[in-house]
Amino acid sequence: MTTGLLFALAASFAWAGLDTTRKVLVRDLEPVAAAAWLAVLNTPIFLVWALATGERGPTPAYWFPGGVALLLQVVANVMFLRALVLSPLSLTIPFLSLTPVFTSLLSLVLLGEELSAAQWGGIVLVVTGALTLHGGVGSLLAGLRRERGSVLMIGVALIWSVTGPLSKLALQHASVPWHATIQTAGVAVALVTALLVRGGPRRLRVVASARRWLGASAVFSLVAFTCELFAIRLIFVGLVEALKRAIGMTSSVVLGRALFHEPITRSKAIAVLLMIAGSALLLL
Repeated sequence: MTTGLLFALAASFAWAGLDTTRKVLVRDLEPVAAAAWLAVLNTPIFLVWALATGERGPTPAYWFPGGVALLLQVVANVMFLRALVLSPLSLTIPFLSLTPVFTSLLSLVLLGEELSAAQWGGIVLVVTGALTLHGGVGSLLAGLRRERGSVLMIGVALIWSVTGPLSKLALQHASVPWHATIQTAGVAVALVTALLVRGGPRRLRVVASARRWLGASAVFSLVAFTCELFAIRLIFVGLVEALKRAIGMTSSVVLGRALFHEPITRSKAIAVLLMIAGSALLLL
């Protein structure tokens, strides 16, 4: 349990660092290229790790959950980075707290799983936080029209509500390094191919100002993804997600202010607190 929590905390802080470095990275590198390069840089490391362990590759049962997770991750990666281009960090990352809301509602509709009073309370708190972030129902709708990145991040939350459980299932049929290798290699192949088809090698060019941020993002990505995969094998996915959302949302407001001069308003602070509390009720 303690080891799993340590992995979860390491992953959470690494994801927060990755969110910040990617926000800077996409100033000089288009979102699809940024996502492609991060996958390209991490794939060889995961492959060497997988080969060094001497463990067998995935069993046939891996490919359905692993393949679906891969396809969804390709889409989510591009949407995430595009959202950071369009809107402030502190107005996009908090919407990832909708991930457990979508997970719970999908379980209710598709699997008939009843929600507890605490889970319904968590949904209410997260939704209230989302409304508070933009100042009410009318302001939220207007804010979503104005901040298109927030809309994309809600889409990312919906996709991640599915990919988390899929990865948990896939890891029953493959080791952590092999799963990581397959997922990152798949994203790399898909996005590099798309860039080459649509614009040729020039679409993959990295300007000098983006290189250090690409390197920093690659390191954060490697640590975050690896630690999270170990964490979800040792402790509940919900606990990992709760820590990730709480640290990620808090960091988005603090680092958004410190690095990108995004204002910290009373409504924004209240919204984040409500969403953190709601996520905890849903996931724990």
